[in-house]
Amino acid sequence: MANVDYTDEIKKHLWRLNMPEAEMYLAEFFTSQNLVFQENLLKSLLVDAYRQVSLMPKAYEMLSDLHHQGFLIYAVTSNYQDLAQIGLKSSGVLKYFFKIISCIEIGFPDKTEDFYHCLLEKENLQDKKIYYLEDSLRNLKEAKKCDINGVFLSNQDNPQDSFEHDFKTIQTLDEFIEIVKEK
Repeated sequence: MANVDYTDEIKKHLWRLNMPEAEMYLAEFFTSQNLVFQENLLKSLLVDAYRQVSLMPKAYEMLSDLHHQGFLIYAVTSNYQDLAQIGLKSSGVLKYFFKIISCIEIGFPDKTEDFYHCLLEKENLQDKKIYYLEDSLRNLKEAKKCDINGVFLSNQDNPQDSFEHDFKTIQTLDEFIEIVKEK
């Protein structure tokens, strides 16, 4: 796009936005810097970034174990489905996912209560036991409105870590495996 530094301030701001909002923010940001925002270049940069996604420690093992135990694993993303698929494929874990669901591609700008209701109905999951691992408190709060209890995955990039909440918080995927085994 241009030589614009990806600062912590920009990162924190983008983290709080869904994809359509992030695209609008970037377009406005570039305009404020007297630069031209090129949506096709942004998509290209996102594809490149998703090809280089690195997994958390133990992610591969956790997904493999859960898959082999018969769990249906969904990747539910606020991003575009093709980007999520690129990231999962490039990191070698796509084969463990039953389905990738993008809220954008089924008509929702973000993971809202209505999105979760739609997802539960569409996938016939209303009466199923769900283990929901999420790194966004906002998304966890929306899911909880649909009786989906989630676990907050804390990470260094997430500015929400310091917020108070009532969700079980984990730092590593080993902790999530223990939660699944307990229930």
